[in-house]
Amino acid sequence: MNLSPAGEWSACGERFYHKKEVYSHVGGPTPSTSAPKHPNQLKRMPTPLYEYRSACARFGGPVALIRDETILLEVGSTYDPNQTIHIASMNGEVSGRFPWKENHVSGSGASTGAPKQVRNKGKLVNFGWTSSLVLLCVDDSGSVFQYDTQGELLRTHFEALSRYKLGSRSNNPFGDDHEDGVEDLDGGGGSDLVVTHCEVWDEGCVVIAIERDPQTGQRISRRCFSLLCQSGGGSKESAHHQGGFLQCEELKCPGLEAGDIHAVCIAEPLTSISGKLEVFLAVGDSIFVVDAQSCERQSVDKGPILLMSLCPNGQLLAAYAESGDLLVVSTDFTQFLTEFQTSQEDEPDQLVWCGVDSVVMRWEEELVMVGPYGDSVAYNYDDSVILIPECDGVRILSDSSMEFLYRVPDCMVEVYRPGSTAPGALLYDARQHFDNQTARADENLRQIGEELEGAIDTCLEAAGYSFDVAEQKRLLRAASDGHVFCPSYPKDKFRDSCESLRVLNGIRDASVGIPLTLLQYQALTPQVLVSRLANAGHHLLACRIAEYKDLGIDRVLHHWARQKILKGDGTTDQELCDSIVEKLQRSHGSSIASVASYAFQRNRKRLAAMLLEFETRVAKQVPLLLEIGESQRAIDKAIESGDADLVYYALFYVKQRISLQDFLELVNHRPQASSLFISYCKKTESDSLKTVLQSMGRHEDIASTTFEEILQETGHEDAAQDPAKFAALVSGLQRTADLYTFTKEHAFESRACMEYAKLLKSQRKLEDSQTHTRYTGLSVAESMSQCVMLGNARALQQLKSDFKITDKQFWYLRIRTLAQAQDWNALLELANEKKSPVGYLPFYNAARERGAPNSVLAQIIRKISDARSRAEKFAAIGMVNEAAEAAAATKDQDLLTKIRGMAGTSVNSLASNAIEGIRGKFHGSG
Repeated sequence: MNLSPAGEWSACGERFYHKKEVYSHVGGPTPSTSAPKHPNQLKRMPTPLYEYRSACARFGGPVALIRDETILLEVGSTYDPNQTIHIASMNGEVSGRFPWKENHVSGSGASTGAPKQVRNKGKLVNFGWTSSLVLLCVDDSGSVFQYDTQGELLRTHFEALSRYKLGSRSNNPFGDDHEDGVEDLDGGGGSDLVVTHCEVWDEGCVVIAIERDPQTGQRISRRCFSLLCQSGGGSKESAHHQGGFLQCEELKCPGLEAGDIHAVCIAEPLTSISGKLEVFLAVGDSIFVVDAQSCERQSVDKGPILLMSLCPNGQLLAAYAESGDLLVVSTDFTQFLTEFQTSQEDEPDQLVWCGVDSVVMRWEEELVMVGPYGDSVAYNYDDSVILIPECDGVRILSDSSMEFLYRVPDCMVEVYRPGSTAPGALLYDARQHFDNQTARADENLRQIGEELEGAIDTCLEAAGYSFDVAEQKRLLRAASDGHVFCPSYPKDKFRDSCESLRVLNGIRDASVGIPLTLLQYQALTPQVLVSRLANAGHHLLACRIAEYKDLGIDRVLHHWARQKILKGDGTTDQELCDSIVEKLQRSHGSSIASVASYAFQRNRKRLAAMLLEFETRVAKQVPLLLEIGESQRAIDKAIESGDADLVYYALFYVKQRISLQDFLELVNHRPQASSLFISYCKKTESDSLKTVLQSMGRHEDIASTTFEEILQETGHEDAAQDPAKFAALVSGLQRTADLYTFTKEHAFESRACMEYAKLLKSQRKLEDSQTHTRYTGLSVAESMSQCVMLGNARALQQLKSDFKITDKQFWYLRIRTLAQAQDWNALLELANEKKSPVGYLPFYNAARERGAPNSVLAQIIRKISDARSRAEKFAAIGMVNEAAEAAAATKDQDLLTKIRGMAGTSVNSLASNAIEGIRGKFHGSG
């Protein structure tokens, strides 16, 4: 027979609370003992806990422990000079250790650009966890150290408060502003700030410091600062802070000079009344509420206050007074809800909230829980314990176990309360009767009636709150039975409940040690849970949950790969590469480049290069290849991609890091790269272009560049007006011609430059002899045409001779020029000058094209020797008689017919008769 869970509950007024043991045997022997230790013992959380200061993360997170130096050592124990900080999960397994007392080299990491300097850590004021499971450790100098759950140092901020010292150089608003909040390693001069109190919250920490005169040591003032270490913080609206960077803001705290600060607690922006970060300070008989803009003082009759704790929802404040009274007030101090008189002479070691409706106080051997109406429950312990508040309860970590104390939710009270006749209880009992094969199962279902849907909800909700897997199954079976008789019940609810329970049971397992409740899981979100599992080294479980919840496993695999590289010192690069690639290739779209980058950061350059061979996205592959020094491969990959921007990126990255000669030698063997680089130089680095081309042996490009520069510098069309520019133009053309001679393929370009220089000289002579005529800028043909127009026969012949113009070219040029000028007399003189080497058809075509009169055309036609062509040309201009006579000479009747057709109806009858008469003579003679 199954015992009811209600037997383990404790009544506190009208409410029930359950203290459930989740893990046993969590602690091990203290590492400081001199007795021989088994290797497995070193992996367990050190005990006894009363000897240690602790910092516990919310949402089932780890605990960090450092030995409390105020506790005397037992006889036979050894002193730990390094003050080791141990990090353990809730199952007692230690995930990391690191020494607090160690010299730290500043200026050597990413957090500061200062020169390397060895510094000693100060006294640890306090430490705690942020929401992203970063352990913040603050020393009395105001330096902040960030560690992960493995004990690896992430980032350091030395003397983060130095800019606020009176007389400090960094107090100048116009001075340098370092992104990590580190100003001057020597303190920047000015007064001394000594941190006395520190409280860590989700996004950073709040520190209280005393400012002293460095000369006299006298206290000047007490100041309060907020240090933000995560993205977003300071207010609900702010979202501009960069994750990992430290940003410091001073809070207003006048009136804190008198009296000692007994307690500090923080209202986070999401839960504070103002929506901003608020700090509650217990000073004397008052509580100060401090933020960045204001400071409010609240008097407390029962003061002074020794301990304070804020409710998870930020609405209530629990305070323990020196008088032994526990006070619960609203955070706006308008309502006093509870006043409980304790029977203890000493103040409690801890004061925390259990959910939102009860407060737990811890003394050395006793826990006292006070309910909302002043009722209380006491729990006795032989072991030392630590209280870890959660949003729905409190974790109790002792030397031997980890328990969870929480208020029993109404759904579980409804199901398990003895004699309950609520629908949920009836449905649960119906399943038990069905298993026992009794008829009361049907009676219970009938009794539920229309409240069946609510009963199913109750059983599902109770299953979610239960830590017992067997009890979860019984509740789910009851809900499943009810679902059979309630078809309208949403299937998604049942499926979601089962999925959540699978996840919760997986992470609660003793091998994992994350004791989340359903409410904590919903508040944390599956995405964050997967990240926490990966950070804790449970990559397989993280992948399974990510796949189960459709979250994607890329981030988990990347974290696993980085940890593999970090801890794989005894593994060869090839083995590591094969293992990582095999896993990452299972996830489509997973980038190997980021893992390769991490390998390079860990001085595994060869491994990084091997991993990059499997990166399919060239845009991610090329930059990292360049970073690890694989310049040639990077350029080749960029060229293969066909992305010009990527090629330019690779080229300029390499160019900045090697000599110009080595760079040009690298580029010269890659035509695509050299072409792009030369194109870039032409547009932006023309001064160095010739040097680049010379080093690459690109003589033809040097010649063309020289030619373009000469034309641009001299303004070749205006060079004739300036003797110096003209001389530079001519000499530059000759130099360009010489450069083109280095390659046989550019012999034409070389001759063209020489001919152009010779033409310029000739044109300069012509312009000197003909003051008002301009030749510069004209071609050889245009220059000769100019001479024809001006009747300068001598210059014309000189140009013909200098540039080896053939007779035919010469005649064509003269014919075309005279026709364009419509100088028909000169054209006829040329035709009659001597026998034309090009015949007379060019004369006719040019003259007719330019609209010459028929009389001119007739004289040209008569010089055409071919009778047939002469007949056609006469006919074309309407001279039919002349055409007929020319055709008669050919004795071609078809030609006569053609001419008659060409003449058309516009020809008079006399011409037609003439043509017919000639045709008759042909027939008669035939």
